[in-house]
Amino acid sequence: MGRKVNLIDVIKYCEIRFGRGEANNWTHSDFIDLNKDILLNTKVNISVNTLKRIFGKLPVDNKYIPQEATIEALQKYSENVFPNYDQIPVEVQLVNKKNSSVAKSNVLIYIILLAIIGITGFFVWKFLRSNETLSAKIQLKKIEGISPSTAIFDMIIPTSNDSIFVDFGDKSQLIYVRAGQKRIAHNYLFADVFNISLKTRLSILTSTKITINSNKWIGLSFLDQRELSRRYFSTPILKTASDSFFNFNNSQLSKMGLDTAQRIFTRLYNYTPINYLDEDFIFETVFKNPLRKNGISCNSTQFQITGINGIIRFKLASPGCSSKIINVLSEQRFDGDKDDLSQFVLEQENWNKVKLINRNKNVSLFVNGKLLYKGSYQKSLGEIKGLFIEFEGNGFVKTCNLTAKNGRNLYHF
Repeated sequence: MGRKVNLIDVIKYCEIRFGRGEANNWTHSDFIDLNKDILLNTKVNISVNTLKRIFGKLPVDNKYIPQEATIEALQKYSENVFPNYDQIPVEVQLVNKKNSSVAKSNVLIYIILLAIIGITGFFVWKFLRSNETLSAKIQLKKIEGISPSTAIFDMIIPTSNDSIFVDFGDKSQLIYVRAGQKRIAHNYLFADVFNISLKTRLSILTSTKITINSNKWIGLSFLDQRELSRRYFSTPILKTASDSFFNFNNSQLSKMGLDTAQRIFTRLYNYTPINYLDEDFIFETVFKNPLRKNGISCNSTQFQITGINGIIRFKLASPGCSSKIINVLSEQRFDGDKDDLSQFVLEQENWNKVKLINRNKNVSLFVNGKLLYKGSYQKSLGEIKGLFIEFEGNGFVKTCNLTAKNGRNLYHF
């Protein structure tokens, strides 16, 4: 290799570049997506199991070091985000996050010195962190356009020894900002509630929320949300009759440059302001999501009701794929790779009817008349901002409605 690198920093930089939080919380599908993202950006194919070993998901020997080409690919991948990487010091080393252990020592003085250094370092870090947080600020100045929209932000960037980035909350690449930079703009290609943050490699300095509106029903299809700026198709959707339905056919998507042989996501959404703050509503949809014809794969359908402070999201997966389900009920999160979510497995070839009833934060979910889930949450969703139904695949939507407790149609398709 042309220069020495610290692999611990490389791993941390890759986590931030990937944008899905700490690797300890990643699932198998996250590592599949990371493999694809690294291949796309570096032209190097690092196997999923190798990535799991590097990021501490599979046990390795304490002396394990990846091949030089693998390290160089990870370094190149993280350099796409961290432009000052040449300044990173010292030798190659790897920490197994699950199984690393401090080397045994019988020298009491050595242990005490380590403890003192650690405690001192922690308080110094806390002091520096608090100073950064107090001086950091990002605030929405204005939004131009409606889906797509450009959001313009005013910023106060603190002086820091660490690089600072903006995370725009839509899974796009982190953007490096300089000390003294006062303004930044970002193009949002779809509507939703987004959490925007100023962050370093290790922590979030400050954050704010914005809502991008659609003011109509929009259909969106894409291959990977991280590649939306290059590979997507979006258009207004109008229901023409009571029995009409939403669907993008494959020939239509192919004409727009989307490779339908790959895994496609299709979303129908509406983020029109409705001025509704009550935790009392009924969501209903009728859909089907046939399996792809070019091979065996997991298929899923998820729907989400979005508030300014939280969401309700449920995913229904084809048989054998419940480990890929992630459901969210405001402050609660249920992961299929940690919890038994097999009750959310559903054959989706034919029309299915979903009904979610929320009565004062008590939620009941019915599918085809069968109760699949019943539970409650504590944290209010806040003002309702919109909803969507999304397919892993290319599904059909016959109806998609959100109704207030007094019978008022909040969203109707």
